[in-house]
Amino acid sequence: MTTKRKFIQSIPNKMTDPITGFKASNETELSTLLAYHHANSSIDWSNVDLYSIPYLSDKFSASEYINCSSPFYCEYPLFSDSETVDIWGQMPADLLSFSKNENTIVLIENKIGSKFTSAGTQLIRQAKFLKKSGFKNKILIVLTSELFLSKGWYLSEMQNVIDNVEDVKVFAMKWENIFNAIDFTYQT
Repeated sequence: MTTKRKFIQSIPNKMTDPITGFKASNETELSTLLAYHHANSSIDWSNVDLYSIPYLSDKFSASEYINCSSPFYCEYPLFSDSETVDIWGQMPADLLSFSKNENTIVLIENKIGSKFTSAGTQLIRQAKFLKKSGFKNKILIVLTSELFLSKGWYLSEMQNVIDNVEDVKVFAMKWENIFNAIDFTYQT
């Protein structure tokens, strides 16, 4: 069984679409349900850890950067002009949250077994988008499973961003922590 299939099978049965009742089974569906649960304040972000790179060197609470009053937008296009279209044009963020006061912007790239797009340059291009933004705190999170992180997946791309893009904080976040931090009791 593939690592991706193991992860898909580990998704809690309650991680379902509130409209159809179907269980999430891919990156897009999981991102949408994360945005849904965030909008309903059913995720306790203080119980979700962010891991710095090198992986597991430091741990932070996601609540330091993710604010319940700032919504997540799914597949948010990284708007570009003629100078930046080749860097990040036509590349949407899986999840993007930003505060009205330009204090914090959080871009979450959800990876559950797939590779980074754009010949592997996706993550660094997203970091360059964040760097150019006027926000004080620029946060780039790779959301994945412990199954992938323990095998070293995505870590070299994250380190590449740290080495080459200043003023952007890079973290790993685990789906397992999010699943455990969601209060599913309000769902019907």
